[in-house]
Amino acid sequence: MQPTVVLTIGASDSSGGSGLQADLRTLAALRMHGASVVTAVVSRNTRDVADLYPQPTNVVTAQLTSVLDDLPVAAVKTGILPTPETAVAIAARARNGALPNLVVDPVLTAATGSRRGLIAAYERLLPHASVLTPNREEASALLGWDVVTPEDMAAAASQLSARGPRCVVITGGDFAAGADAIDVLWADGEARVLHSPRISSRNTDGSGATFATAVAARLAAADDADAAVAWAKGFVGRAIGDAAEWRLGNGPGPIDQFGWSSLTLR
Repeated sequence: MQPTVVLTIGASDSSGGSGLQADLRTLAALRMHGASVVTAVVSRNTRDVADLYPQPTNVVTAQLTSVLDDLPVAAVKTGILPTPETAVAIAARARNGALPNLVVDPVLTAATGSRRGLIAAYERLLPHASVLTPNREEASALLGWDVVTPEDMAAAASQLSARGPRCVVITGGDFAAGADAIDVLWADGEARVLHSPRISSRNTDGSGATFATAVAARLAAADDADAAVAWAKGFVGRAIGDAAEWRLGNGPGPIDQFGWSSLTLR
């Protein structure tokens, strides 16, 4: 058995809960080989983010070139692209067809404070995305209006799809206490509301990164976008539930991509 290669492009998280660490755990859990490009180093714990240190764009592109020149990358997921220059450089490689099955998780954390410039740079990347996976806050920032209700999510997904992604899924698992966890998928010209049981847990760190990475992994395994999104939603729900009793740190902790909580070690 030779593992499929999936490339993740994003930030290193010192707490291990999100970013590249969550991506690589997800890929390992799915029996895929994770390659990585570090765009930033984030100093954070479960309580807050202390600082974000962007890597120079030439360092990011050198990593990317090294991976693509040698490994048979079947899918790519992007997370934090901390500067407009980095986002534009990634978009240029996507435009040249070098980033297959591209899943864009638009984590709009601008190291320079210029979120507007970063959003403008994302406009160059979106046309090359197979799947775009913003949460409601990120969709609001990309569109310039507040995305709140499931009806808003459907309208926002439609508008974002018009910017080029083949499929858009807006995640809204935090939509309303007591309700189902709701995401809205836009594909093939129509919206579908995806429901799953809400899981009570403070530990959700890395759930967005895990979802987008799982989508990329399933695209690499030749799923279509609808099936990849549905599968990833179920995977994240299980990972949140399995980590519900963990207490790693004083804030929202990581999720359990490996199913450790259900394993018996001998």
